[in-house]
Amino acid sequence: MKHSFFILLASVLLLGACGKGNENHYTDIIYPSTRYRMVMADQTADSLVFASTDSWTLSNTAEAWCSYPKEFASFTNKYTNTWVVTSVPLTFTPNTTGKLRSALIKIDGGESSNAAYYSQVTFLGISRPLRAVNSNDLSVVSTQPLTLKATATRDSVSFNAYGDWTLKALGGTWLAPMATEGAPGRKLVELTVEPNSLAAERRDTLLLISNGVQDSIFVIQEGLKQTED
Repeated sequence: MKHSFFILLASVLLLGACGKGNENHYTDIIYPSTRYRMVMADQTADSLVFASTDSWTLSNTAEAWCSYPKEFASFTNKYTNTWVVTSVPLTFTPNTTGKLRSALIKIDGGESSNAAYYSQVTFLGISRPLRAVNSNDLSVVSTQPLTLKATATRDSVSFNAYGDWTLKALGGTWLAPMATEGAPGRKLVELTVEPNSLAAERRDTLLLISNGVQDSIFVIQEGLKQTED
């Protein structure tokens, strides 16, 4: 794999205007722009993009599950007062530990340094029903059930899968996904539902699996009220 290094010619002119003998030292992260990135449990790839005027080395606090090619471990910048943009491909192993885990990737230059922080959560990218994540503590997740009317015959769930996925209902026969497997990407899966003729509500669970990571979608169907009969 070749290095993804790009020399910014506009920056050469800008920094060169400072005059000979004046060296500028600069390192800044372009992506993730906030220097922080939340990674889904089934996600296996992302990147780190930064610009630097210095030679640099990379270090990583979580090599067991987050890695990059060896050729990106260091770089010698032969150009004075020149920004070089580097795109580092990152590889993750799916998080099946049930625990939030984090990696700090540090860029150490001659007179400049910076770092990006990646947190891999324990859950999949389910967007319907709504899932709320505590931004201050990614291990705290509020999962809303999918609530159906007693007379419902159709509904849907949506998610973003980073791997091939499967979806199935674990309970009875009244609830079934119309698609039970598929390729990676953003998906909306229609559900077929049998109306509930009983007064009591009933529950089922949809099991979603992507890249070996399991996640649950809880479904509640209301009981039939007398006025609906």
